[in-house]
Amino acid sequence: MKSRVTKPYDYHLAEIPQELCLWRIPEEELEQQIETLSRNHAFEEDADTVMMGDSVACRSESKAARWNRPVMLFYPGRNICDADLENACVGAKLGEQRTVAIESDEVQLTVTRIVRRSNMPIGDELIAAENIPGVTTLEAYKRWYRETNEPDRRRNAAYRTAYYLTEQVAEKSEFEIDTEEKNTWVWEWVNRMYDALVEAGMDPTIPKEGFDFLTEEEAKADMFAQQEPSFRFYLANLYLAETLTGRNGEDICKERLKKVAEENNTTEEAIMNTSGFAMVYGRMVSDAALDELSKYTVRFLEV
Repeated sequence: MKSRVTKPYDYHLAEIPQELCLWRIPEEELEQQIETLSRNHAFEEDADTVMMGDSVACRSESKAARWNRPVMLFYPGRNICDADLENACVGAKLGEQRTVAIESDEVQLTVTRIVRRSNMPIGDELIAAENIPGVTTLEAYKRWYRETNEPDRRRNAAYRTAYYLTEQVAEKSEFEIDTEEKNTWVWEWVNRMYDALVEAGMDPTIPKEGFDFLTEEEAKADMFAQQEPSFRFYLANLYLAETLTGRNGEDICKERLKKVAEENNTTEEAIMNTSGFAMVYGRMVSDAALDELSKYTVRFLEV
């Protein structure tokens, strides 16, 4: 390529924001997770006094025929029907009668059944109900949850910080950019993305502001302006991939493209024909740069 990084920014000098390095599961998340388990294992039981949130069955009697029903169901506090009617029996015991005015009618309600949904108490019995092999206590569950989820979060944090460094290199390096090469690269991306959007049923000519639709040329020009900075990002990733692997970018991309094709039961040619050089090689060098940089950034994460 004619375009290249001429004065690369030394990513070792970058100060990585601490929030990017966070991956440990906080105690608050564990408590929320356990509360979710408690709700998942909630159970229903009959109660003797109506409380907010209960499901209540009543016998309804009134001079108005429409309110004469052997069974009416109410759910106090859920705002499903008129609040006065819904909450009329709150505090009533099983068999107790309550009278409520609804519109121009007076309705007498007799509580015939109260069903209450209760969360399963938090404790070892709750954990045992999850049937996780070897995990039968609350403390064991907390260890299991961390051991199961934290490795992936640590890897994600390493890649997150690696991506931050690629942005720093793209932003702070100096480049020699061949205009024709850049335009060819960006326009290929624009044309393929435009066609992909149309094929997916989306209309790229819909304006982000105002009401006048864009022409195809105007829509593509907007896409070009948005995508143009990504060419620097591509060059930065290509530089990082080649520098950190000690290999030629073309070889890196061919190897990765072959692997992607095998994983998706297709061919390299089919992928290239569908997505084109800009999209495919842009993704390949980006992934390679992130893979290598994550080996560096993982050292900044708490062990």
